[in-house]
Amino acid sequence: METVKRNFIKNPTRKNLILFTLLWFVGIFLLTLSTTDIFSESFFQKKHIMIYFLMIGSTIATAKIQINYWKNKNLNSHSNVE
Repeated sequence: METVKRNFIKNPTRKNLILFTLLWFVGIFLLTLSTTDIFSESFFQKKHIMIYFLMIGSTIATAKIQINYWKNKNLNSHSNVE
């Protein structure tokens, strides 16, 4: 008997989707606040390039979770019809 491990990135549940989307939103918001000194300076500065990469990486990871959730949801709904 094999133990099946659930991967939350490849097979996210609705709870995972909501949790990671909220964490992404809060993280992006806080990073934006910290880099702009509460909106008193411009967001697009060369000195913040590592923060931009962090934001892009977290956005890609969150998008991957979103895509996998909707893809798996559609596959499961089609298998129930047959």
